[in-house]
Amino acid sequence: MCILIIDQDSHAVKHLEKLLSEIVPEMKIGGRCSDIKTATQWLQKNPPPDLIFSVIELPDGLSFEVFNNPGKKIPVIFTSPYEKYAVDAFRANGIYYLLKPVKKEELTKALIRYKTFFSSAKQEATIKATTSNSKVQFQERFLVTVGRQMKLVLAEEVAYFFTEQKIVYLVTFQRVKYNTGFTLERLEQQLNPALFFRINRQFIINISAIEKLLPASKSRMQVVLKPETIHDTITSFGRTESFFNWMLGEGNHSEG
Repeated sequence: MCILIIDQDSHAVKHLEKLLSEIVPEMKIGGRCSDIKTATQWLQKNPPPDLIFSVIELPDGLSFEVFNNPGKKIPVIFTSPYEKYAVDAFRANGIYYLLKPVKKEELTKALIRYKTFFSSAKQEATIKATTSNSKVQFQERFLVTVGRQMKLVLAEEVAYFFTEQKIVYLVTFQRVKYNTGFTLERLEQQLNPALFFRINRQFIINISAIEKLLPASKSRMQVVLKPETIHDTITSFGRTESFFNWMLGEGNHSEG
């Protein structure tokens, strides 16, 4: 297992290498780069590593520039002291998002994610598991009432669901609001977890409805949605970390 580390902070690199040696002693550090230029050159001159650990903020810009080449699909675990880059990490080959200082428990989870989806032996097992579970049915349509008429709304048209005075509404990307007749708990079980996530007690959102993320108190995030809403869209404390990793491809929901 060959790893490339991109980080200008020597102390953070040493800390990461120490944790990696404890978790995956068979790993090999193929290279260490401290900026975008050297990382780009390293990738051009060397065989692709199995995995990249990359900080986001580098002296010459954001590391996402390194991964703009569509021909290089190397899995990346991003590290940052801030939550604000989570959406961008999702768009740049990111498979996990670690907050610095990196904790051994979270690093272990990230490596399990890598081994599950990117090691050759596991890839075949994942494909078989996906095939065997292909009959799982998610809620794809909602029948809503409009006056005296009924209307069919596809799940992909729904930007988010929210509850207000014990009534659960759906809001479409066209800014139309309908009463669903469901509870959020039931929707959480029936919606496709690759597309929808419950960010707090009031909202389940479609990943395509995320406009941007803003820092909130206690390491939580305010999720700015489209269409906009006046209601609370701050992630629950117990869901924030799962929310980041859901954006990076993890479908399971966290309680909190």
